[in-house]
Amino acid sequence: MNNDDLNNNEDGKVSGQTAAQAEADVTAKDISSETGTSGKKAFSKGFKLEKGTTAYEVFDWLRTICIGVLAGIFIVVFLVQRDNVYGDSMKPVLSSGDVVFAQKISTYFRSYKRGDILVLDGKDMEGYNSKEYLIKRVVGLPGETVRIADGHVYIKPADSDEFFLLQENYLPSGTQTTMREHGLKKGYDEITLADDEYYVLGDNRPVSNDSRNLGPFTAKRIKGVAVIRVFPLNEIKVL
Repeated sequence: MNNDDLNNNEDGKVSGQTAAQAEADVTAKDISSETGTSGKKAFSKGFKLEKGTTAYEVFDWLRTICIGVLAGIFIVVFLVQRDNVYGDSMKPVLSSGDVVFAQKISTYFRSYKRGDILVLDGKDMEGYNSKEYLIKRVVGLPGETVRIADGHVYIKPADSDEFFLLQENYLPSGTQTTMREHGLKKGYDEITLADDEYYVLGDNRPVSNDSRNLGPFTAKRIKGVAVIRVFPLNEIKVL
């Protein structure tokens, strides 16, 4: 064997190993590529929510619950509130123990009309020492002058010089509206309301603690407008 043969064999051997390694590298890359691709596919398939699967149904159920909870919170905070009636100042329309729903939308626009039944915050008002909200009916609107005399309520509109007798068909026949000593001293028997003030009275005039004693209520004290009585269940009624 000459040196050339040896060199050829050596070269052949080296060339043979290189080819094998190259083939192995290609195979390894193919396997790695296939494994990586299949891994990604498996990952995607493992976390994809398809309709009809249990995972999809659970997710859809949880999403519905979350939407319902958020909608309920929004309604309670911004649109509607539940209030319990304490005392009989609004009889016969409302009695102690009744439950009403009040809408809050009017409070954002200060949109109230005469005859509305308001939920009111009397905190820190002279003559009111309870922590509960009051519930009364609007009789005097901003800019009007309210006069209580001869057992009746009289209203003078802001653009008029004449009083008119307020017709209160919601009151039992023969109801008299009279003042009390404290209210007379304060001048609440005849008062012109400011731009954000409302004069309110309870329907049960002999027992109601209202603007005759507390004075007018500012708009910021109005928490809602009672729209429906929901309890007792056998006396559900739109107010």
